[in-house]
Amino acid sequence: PSSIRWMARLPVTPLTGLPEAPSNDIRMETGNNQVWVAVDGYGVYSTLAPHRFRNVGIVSAADYSRRPAAPGSLLSVLGAKLDSARSANLAIPVFGVSAAASQIQVPFEATGPVLPLTLESAARRIQQTIPLQPVSTGIFVEPDGAPMSLDAETGILLDTSQPARPGSRIQIFATGLGRVQPDWPAGLPAPLQNPPKVMATVHAYLGGEPLTVSRAELAPSYIGFYLIEVE
Repeated sequence: PSSIRWMARLPVTPLTGLPEAPSNDIRMETGNNQVWVAVDGYGVYSTLAPHRFRNVGIVSAADYSRRPAAPGSLLSVLGAKLDSARSANLAIPVFGVSAAASQIQVPFEATGPVLPLTLESAARRIQQTIPLQPVSTGIFVEPDGAPMSLDAETGILLDTSQPARPGSRIQIFATGLGRVQPDWPAGLPAPLQNPPKVMATVHAYLGGEPLTVSRAELAPSYIGFYLIEVE
């Protein structure tokens, strides 16, 4: 009874945009960033967890994990519509702004074991410090958890209906692979021709077996995405 009375005092935030049908199940994903709702006859819907609007989360844009950042990393600021961002004397690009989240890219010249962040929005100032490593790789995933990978020949997204085949080349989208050469400014899409190359040595494995890495560079026309091609 005491726990029921305590829960009754919590603020209630309705989830909008759902079909008018019974909900069979509701779950919070392990990072406590998203709510998943199974709606009878319609499928599974997801939305930002309501508490993130009170307690902002800074996560990898690749998979919403709380791994350390790296120079060039693409981060999602969940629960904040940002106007600007800085780290000490470094300006941090802000883009992809919505009412629920914003994206920022760590400057390539950022150094140190930590990255102090000052995030400004119309409503508040947010100050957080996150770990910073030279490399902190995260593979971008689709909403269903499948990795974002393409057949290099056709450009078709790989999935259960279009699997990778022995002898083929696949392209994997990631972030957090660190500095590139030549230098490239954060917040600017990578060029279509001759995109900057990853300076770190990249290793790839499939089922524990090493693969040949034929390309490791910024993904052309994307911000904060790296493209890794393996055979």
